[in-house]
Amino acid sequence: MKYKNKNIEKSLTEMGFEEFTEIQAQCIPVINEGKDVIGHSQTGTGKTAAFALPILEKLDYESKKIQAIILCPTRELAVQVKREIDKIGKYVHQLKTVCVYGGEPIHRQIQSLKKKPQIIIGTPGRTIDHINRKLIKLQDVSFVVLDEADEMLKMGFKEDIETILGATNSTHQTTMFSATMPRQILNITKRYMNDPVHISVVGDEETNKDITQYYYNVKEQNKVEAVSRLLHIYSPDLTLIFCNTKRKVDDVTRELTKKGYNVDKIHGDLQQTSRLHVLNKFHNGVLDILVATDVAARGLDIKNVGVVINYDVPEKAEYYVHRIGRTGRIGNKGYSFTLVSRKEMSRLDAITRFTKSTIKRRNVPTPEKVMIVKQDKELDEILEIIKNQNTNTQFELANKLLESQEPLKVICALLTKLEKKDTSGKVFGDINEDVSRKSSNSRGKSSNRNNRGHAQRANDKDTVRFHINVGTGMGLTPKKFSEFITNKTKLRNQQVKEITVRHSFSFFTVNKKYEKVVFKSLTDITFQGKKTSIQHARLR
Repeated sequence: MKYKNKNIEKSLTEMGFEEFTEIQAQCIPVINEGKDVIGHSQTGTGKTAAFALPILEKLDYESKKIQAIILCPTRELAVQVKREIDKIGKYVHQLKTVCVYGGEPIHRQIQSLKKKPQIIIGTPGRTIDHINRKLIKLQDVSFVVLDEADEMLKMGFKEDIETILGATNSTHQTTMFSATMPRQILNITKRYMNDPVHISVVGDEETNKDITQYYYNVKEQNKVEAVSRLLHIYSPDLTLIFCNTKRKVDDVTRELTKKGYNVDKIHGDLQQTSRLHVLNKFHNGVLDILVATDVAARGLDIKNVGVVINYDVPEKAEYYVHRIGRTGRIGNKGYSFTLVSRKEMSRLDAITRFTKSTIKRRNVPTPEKVMIVKQDKELDEILEIIKNQNTNTQFELANKLLESQEPLKVICALLTKLEKKDTSGKVFGDINEDVSRKSSNSRGKSSNRNNRGHAQRANDKDTVRFHINVGTGMGLTPKKFSEFITNKTKLRNQQVKEITVRHSFSFFTVNKKYEKVVFKSLTDITFQGKKTSIQHARLR
C-alpha cells in the first residue's frame, strides 16, 4: 500500500495492508482535507485505520502537547485502538501514545502522561479524572475521535462526552464513528461538529457477505452439546461465543471446560487485568474459544476468528450484526451459528427482517456424523505427520510398544490418549428440536405478552406470578430488574419469566417450587432506600 509517510508505509506493508477498505477509502481523503466526519459503519470494516492514518500523517512529533484524543466505550476497545495505532506508527520513533481507563491503578497512567504523549486513547470516565487533575489538557488538541459513539451513549457516557468536548478548543477537527445513528448522536453532531460529512457504508444494515449464516433449532439444555458437535465438524482456529448474560457466560465456559476445550471468558464482573489477559491470550491464539457478553466484546478486532456462535439469540437485532462482524473481517471468510430454542424464534424473525439477510436453517450433526468427520480429520493429520515430519525421536518408544503388543492395539491406545478428557454429562442421539408445529403459536404468545398485563395465568398451576413495588421510576429496565431478582433470589436468569416493568411496580413469574424462595429473599429488603413489598399478582 502506497502512503506519503514512508515510515507508515513500511509498517502497513508489514501488517499486510494491500488496499483500503470502503470506509477507509471514503473517510481518509475527507479527514485529510480537515473536514469533520461522521462514519456510519459496522464492526470489522477497518475504522481504526480510517482515523489513525490521517492523524499520524498530520501530527507534529516535535511538540510536547496533546494533539489528538480518542474516546472509546470500553477499556478493551481503548487498549485495542492503542495497539493498532502503535503498530501503524511502529517506525515513527517520536510517536507517544497513552491509554487511560478505569480498573487500573491511576498512578501508572499519571507516570505515562508525564512523558508528554501526542495521542490519548481512553474511556470517558477516566479521561475526565485526568482532566480534573490537570494531567490532560485539551486546549491545543487538533483531533477528537469518538469511536463506537452509539455504545458510549448506551452506557450512559453522554454527559462525560459533552464535558470532554467542552474542554477542547473550537478549532479542532472531530471524527465520529458509530454502527447506528440514534437521535442522541445526531444532537451531539449538531452541537459539537462543524458541517460534518456523513459517510455511510452499512448497506441498509445488511450483514457481511463473506459470512455464512446458519441457525439451529435446539433446546436450551442441549446447546452446549450443539456447540461441541459444531466445533468438531468445522474445527475453527478461533471461536467466539456470545451469551446474553454474565451468568450464562460463566455456565457455558464451565461446561466447555468439562468437555476438555481450551476456553476462557470475559464479562463485566471480571477484574480489568483478568479481562485484558484473557483477550491477549485469545488474540495470540493461546486460547481456542472465548465466551463473552456483548458489552465486554464490543469493538474487538481479533483476526482469524473462524466462527461466531450465538449461544443465545441476541435481545436486539443490531447486536446480531455486531456479534457476527467479529468473523469474516476485511475479506476473510467466516461462519455464524445461532442456536435457537423454541421461545427465541420471534427474535430470530426480527433479526432476519432487520438484516435483510437469509439465515439458513441447518440440523445439528448427529454423534455418528461427528465421529466420521472427526476420524477423517485425524487420519489426514496422522498421514501428514508421517509424510512431512521427522519422527525418528519416537522410534525407541515405538519399538518397545511393538515388542509386547499387537500394532492395532497400540494404535488404538494412542488414539484414545489423544482424545479430549470429557468430564461432562454425555448427550446422545438427535438433539434438533422440531418447532414447525408450535413456532407460530409461540411467536403469538411473545407478541401478546404485554396484553396479558399483570394477570396470572389461571390455567397454569405450575407457576406463580408476583407483584413488587419497584419500577422504571427508580431507573429499572427489564434487564436491570431481572438482575435484581436473580441476585436476591439466586435463581437463574431463565427461571425468572414474563417480566413486566411499569413506572412504580413490576411483575414476574417463576415456577411454583420457587415461591417460598422468592418471598423469603424479597421480603423486608430495601432497593435504593425504599422498602420493597412483594405479593402475589391479582388475577384479572
